[in-house]
Amino acid sequence: MPDYEVMAPAEDGNKRRKRHKKKKLGLTVERYGGRLVYVWFGMRFMTLMRLFWRGRFSFTLNCIPDTAALFLWVPWNTPLLWISEALYKRKAESLPLDQPPVFVVGHWRSGTTLMHDLFSEDPNLAYPTTYECFFPHHFLLTEGTLDPLFSVLLPKHRPQDDVPVGFDRPQEEEFAMLMLGQGSPLKTMAWPRRGPVDTDYVDFKGLPEKEVNRWAKAYMWFYRRLMLKHKKPLVMKTPPNAARLKVLTKLFPDARWVFIARNPLKVFPSTIKLWRALYSAQGLHNPPYIDGWLDDYVLDVYERFTTAYERDRHLVPEENLVEIRYEDFVKDPLESMRDLYAQLRIGEFDEAEGRMRAFLDDRSDHKVSSYKMPKALTKRIADRLKPFIDRFGYSEAVDAALAEPHTDKRAPQKAAS
Repeated sequence: MPDYEVMAPAEDGNKRRKRHKKKKLGLTVERYGGRLVYVWFGMRFMTLMRLFWRGRFSFTLNCIPDTAALFLWVPWNTPLLWISEALYKRKAESLPLDQPPVFVVGHWRSGTTLMHDLFSEDPNLAYPTTYECFFPHHFLLTEGTLDPLFSVLLPKHRPQDDVPVGFDRPQEEEFAMLMLGQGSPLKTMAWPRRGPVDTDYVDFKGLPEKEVNRWAKAYMWFYRRLMLKHKKPLVMKTPPNAARLKVLTKLFPDARWVFIARNPLKVFPSTIKLWRALYSAQGLHNPPYIDGWLDDYVLDVYERFTTAYERDRHLVPEENLVEIRYEDFVKDPLESMRDLYAQLRIGEFDEAEGRMRAFLDDRSDHKVSSYKMPKALTKRIADRLKPFIDRFGYSEAVDAALAEPHTDKRAPQKAAS
């Protein structure tokens, strides 16, 4: 099923036929949202080989040059890990973890990035950078040295929106877990034609205990090295962590949590756009051919995510959890952040306010995409996510959307760049 966006200008018939022929032969690359460097550069060699084996090495010709480039760098991650661990392992493992983190959670495209960015402006807090998450094995050794080598390959903005990109910007630690060889739904990016993988790692439901423990051990390995690097309370942001409270509340019993909710009728199509961009940019075969399963996958994960959060949120002490709606947050982000600092006892907000204000001024021209979905899909979302919609006060907005006159035809897909 195509995306929910306005169609690009009509394309000449002969050009369209030639383009489709090249795509069929695997000679062109579909870059929906623009080009993005492979994240797989951060893996160790055997982790990368296991990823290749999982997709049965089904590369398309158009991905061979980028895939070949992985072999020029990936083998270096292991010796750099050995050197880094020889220098820093003892310090990291003996570090007292007496500064509880702040977890920013909420479904993808719910505003977690904006909040993470605002937290990152506080000089008294720290966050995992993109470099640290993409190269978790040796960032203690190489961050600040090798960044320029890869920075030239980064776009100025994320492929799914106009949020700035940089190796020094805040990033989701889920990418670090992916690089460390742990299970993650992000592995779907590698072989999207084969459909979703590692969905159980959204909430760990159905996973053997040894796999969950393995994931938790790797998470703490990375977290300790982040703390050694930054020596400040960390603000962590990974959407599915909201569905992993059973594990994370044991690892961090004193952590502070911020859960962001947003109208699912806005979140769903934006998430579709996110995965379309990442699957086309990160896929080791291309085009990704995901239309047959993407809608169902996003809705299934959304329901699973909200169910797990509702089931386990009682595990967080009441004074350590704040829930906020995106729609309320963006009305006055500074005042919302001030309230969060007070409610969660994070620190002195006044020291961060000026820098947060400057950040918001720089982003004042940020535009939020709008989408229009078929009524049948709107109804499916409303039915599947009704408990979430009711609890967070979106019933009126959903009812209004269902009452609007809709055609059950989707807008044609925006042309890939």
